[in-house]
Amino acid sequence: MTGDVRLPDAVGLDGRTALVTGGGNGMGLATALLLADAGCDVSIVDVDAAAAEAAAEQVRSRGRRAAAITADMSTTEAPARAVAETVDALGELSVAVNFAGGTAGVMKPFLDITPEEWQRPLALNLTSTLLSCQAQALSMIRGGRGGTIVTVGSSSGITAAPNLAGYGAANAAVIHLTKTMALELAPYDIRVNCLVPGTHWSAGTRHRATSPDSPPGTREFFQTAERVTPLGHLGEPAETAGVALFLASELSRYMTGHHVVSDGGILHTTARPAFGAPRTPDAVTAALGAVKEENDE
Repeated sequence: MTGDVRLPDAVGLDGRTALVTGGGNGMGLATALLLADAGCDVSIVDVDAAAAEAAAEQVRSRGRRAAAITADMSTTEAPARAVAETVDALGELSVAVNFAGGTAGVMKPFLDITPEEWQRPLALNLTSTLLSCQAQALSMIRGGRGGTIVTVGSSSGITAAPNLAGYGAANAAVIHLTKTMALELAPYDIRVNCLVPGTHWSAGTRHRATSPDSPPGTREFFQTAERVTPLGHLGEPAETAGVALFLASELSRYMTGHHVVSDGGILHTTARPAFGAPRTPDAVTAALGAVKEENDE
């Protein structure tokens, strides 16, 4: 980059259409607003209709067009519909950032996970990413000028994820899927990279960290994670939204197929806590109970 290039030109997103899944709050919202500040019209996709509309209003207040789309991205029809509605409202995509995901409420030892519980975080994190990227890439190909797709994984997909086996496995697969999509889409000038956040504050995590209704092990997880993070605090949404903007923009023009971690340095320590308190799996209790009954006979 030469010294006479202005930063807005280097970002290279002015007048482009961007789609952000999970854009109603947290890192998704912070990223959507940065994309608007960079000159994008932004489609906000979220399962919470009110949050999506509120985010869209914030984009409009920055002088950009916006669309608010309500969708449960764990359903197989939602990703393609979200892209189609975005194209109708704002035009073909140039940028997509896929924050939709989560634990899908499955937080237990792997020995106790049922097949249905195993599928839920895979549908929400891995399958939704696959289907979203398919629809987003086809829009970019139709548009004829390439684009950037940012998938979003989790540090639980890089290191062990006790009590979150399905979530961790799904996010590990998102990182691998990103690499394959990057190679297959390179001929169309579409770059694909993966953002991997560590634990961040959001409305949901703050509630789980402070609510008296949360299990003690959950509250302890957030306290411990914050204490042992080398940078001294859990992530704020805006701190990692900047990484998402970098990956979506021309500033990362020669990057594709990579994952970038934004976690305050915690993965470089040995102190990352397991989610939830240690507990004996119900399956083990049942197995040992059966053995005891046999021995008592």
